[in-house]
Amino acid sequence: MTRIHPAPDMSSLLSRRVGALILIPAFAAVAFATAASAQGASGAPPIAVSLSDALRMAAGVSHTVNTAAAGARRARGQQRQARAQFFPQLSGGAGYQRTLQSQFAEIQKRDDASKPASGGSATSNSSDSFGSITKIFSSEVTETVTLNFSQNVFTAGRVEASNALADAARTAADIGLDAARAQVALDVAQAYYDAVAAKQLALIADSTLAQAERSLQHTTLANEVGSASEFDLLRARVARDNQRPVVIQAKGHREIALLRLRQLLGVPLAQALVLTTPIRDEGAAEPVLLERPIEIPGANRALVPDTSSARRSTVRQAEANVEAQRAALRAARWERLPSVQVTSLYQRFAYPATGAILPNSFGLSYPNWAVTAGFSFPIFTGGRIAGDRMVAEANLTEAEESLAQTKEFAALDARTAVMQMEQAQAAYAASVGTDAQAAKAYAIAEVRQQEGISTQVELQQARTQYEQAQLNRVLAAKDLEIARLRLALLKDLPLATPTPAGRR
Repeated sequence: MTRIHPAPDMSSLLSRRVGALILIPAFAAVAFATAASAQGASGAPPIAVSLSDALRMAAGVSHTVNTAAAGARRARGQQRQARAQFFPQLSGGAGYQRTLQSQFAEIQKRDDASKPASGGSATSNSSDSFGSITKIFSSEVTETVTLNFSQNVFTAGRVEASNALADAARTAADIGLDAARAQVALDVAQAYYDAVAAKQLALIADSTLAQAERSLQHTTLANEVGSASEFDLLRARVARDNQRPVVIQAKGHREIALLRLRQLLGVPLAQALVLTTPIRDEGAAEPVLLERPIEIPGANRALVPDTSSARRSTVRQAEANVEAQRAALRAARWERLPSVQVTSLYQRFAYPATGAILPNSFGLSYPNWAVTAGFSFPIFTGGRIAGDRMVAEANLTEAEESLAQTKEFAALDARTAVMQMEQAQAAYAASVGTDAQAAKAYAIAEVRQQEGISTQVELQQARTQYEQAQLNRVLAAKDLEIARLRLALLKDLPLATPTPAGRR
């Protein structure tokens, strides 16, 4: 007696297949989480790192940021050195001198030997005065206190030029520090999202391998009952085997991305990380509006994109350089004018008695004070002043041309960033929904292949399309996150567009 099986319900089979496709990534995620927990148990416990944590950790250990911070400190010190030329300079000193042999002592001895035994006259009085002076200077100990004072009165623009150069260097260093921080933030965010995306891609590869395994099992069973040919069985086995290298490659890319992230964060390369900030996947991408703040995961506040050329860091650096070169040109033009300086030297000499360290009173020290006002001007320099002016004019022209070129490329770079943002939004919007349709198509192809309606080739094509649709959505979401962050940090980022030698 032959048993008649009822015809399968296509809708119920399709719903079960779609449900299985949805559960496969979940099972794969559980497997990855179990493996990660096992790895953490074998060594150091894993560290949960959000994007904000990653940005904070990288800012503290980045060699680029630390180098830029050192440059900013050096520029501040040079600025103080330049400004000090405007203020009076006062220095002091003290000295202690012990004389081993003195001509004044010898004079005193001879004077005492030549004195008559009697007498008091005008000559003897002057001899006594001379003797008292030589006695003072013949002291074995001489103590000196000195104060030096100097003040620039007029320097023909040289001090102003040096201050302008120092101010420009300070501005450039501060802008460079902000640019270094912005670039490190972009690099860290990109490495973070690369690691998150690599994990999702590895899950997709594992899911596709599980689908190929299930398809191979069904094809093997169908071949055993005679409803599938050996050719279909071979194709199913080859499709399964071809997916294994893809899984290995995806896992390798995930580990490489994590290694890169660990290096940027300054953590040991063997330290397990748990990334807690996902790639946003709301299902739709809004068009970019430059006046609207962009919310960046991990940032303390939303950032407003600024695509104006005047606000770019490299443009501001070039403008500061132009101002410095203008001041240098003014100084070169005024170099023929005299420079005026006032100096003063104040000293007190003390000659304590033998065996004493200090004099008994301040009145026993003798003052010496002089004030000098002088000026200097060039008479003949052999063409040096004219050469300095030519060099300053050339430096100013070069700085102005560099500023104009930087503004052009800043506008180009800003437009490129906006276009990349629009492209990322369009790519993400195109990928939304495609993976769901591909999953449904693969479920239908799997049911058709099991019922003998379609071939193994059709099933493999549907599975490939489903995997590609998933990959496209993950990568499009990651690219959109990076494009958002780059547009938000554009003001402080260095120019991404290479600058050629000149305009042709």
